[in-house]
Amino acid sequence: MDTGPDPASAAGLTSAAADRRYAAEAEQGAQIAADDLEHVWGWSSPAGKKRADRRARFLIDAAGLQPGVRCLEIGAGTGEFTQRLVASGCQLEALELSPDTARVCQERVGNSAKVLVGNVETGEGLPEGQPFDAIVGVSVLHHVNLAMTFESTFKLLRTGGRFAFSEPNMANPQVWAERHIDTVKRVRHVTEHETAFRVAELRSAFEGAGFIVEVCEPFEFLHPSTPPRLIAGVQRLEWVLERTPLRQIAGSVRIAGFRPGAPSPR
Repeated sequence: MDTGPDPASAAGLTSAAADRRYAAEAEQGAQIAADDLEHVWGWSSPAGKKRADRRARFLIDAAGLQPGVRCLEIGAGTGEFTQRLVASGCQLEALELSPDTARVCQERVGNSAKVLVGNVETGEGLPEGQPFDAIVGVSVLHHVNLAMTFESTFKLLRTGGRFAFSEPNMANPQVWAERHIDTVKRVRHVTEHETAFRVAELRSAFEGAGFIVEVCEPFEFLHPSTPPRLIAGVQRLEWVLERTPLRQIAGSVRIAGFRPGAPSPR
């Protein structure tokens, strides 16, 4: 199913149709907030909750989130991960493009995090002042132009500051189909401009922007639709598969590292 390099995922989405992309994201956010479409991504199922917990643990550990650490979460959505990140005790600000989903996110986390409406590509709505110790996110980078995001948002990461992200893996058959087959794309509510990442491309994008990448790898075979009675067995199988060449078609890619210029705070 892997058909070779995908320039869009390697370099980020083009900026030529940026306004249409922003409008599509805002429209999708309004639909999610109004029609409870968040279930499409599977975070609320028993297996989905385990997947979400696993991602949150990765972000917290890889980015060194703890009390006293100032963190920016980008692409916060309705706060599925925001609520998990604040449990680390970090000082969290969450950025979301859609006002509708940002409102849901703020209601979800209350005063434990500050939710901002803004644009990671243009810098609109981004906080000013003290740099962040960490920047994190789940399933956000495949929505944006990476070059613009590095320029506008990642400049807020201090030297030595850490980053951690989880993204869909283009080498996974389901993810590939969601990005290339119109019928699947509609059923899965994937917007026209969304892409996904292959491991080498995502690593190259960060390293090309001057960051040190400590880990960039495919992971996860637990599907959100897995019946509860089968979760434990699938997780045992997953542990084996992630240690074989088959891990290359796992569902997601995770990446973490830091901005050079000072020792990593880990």
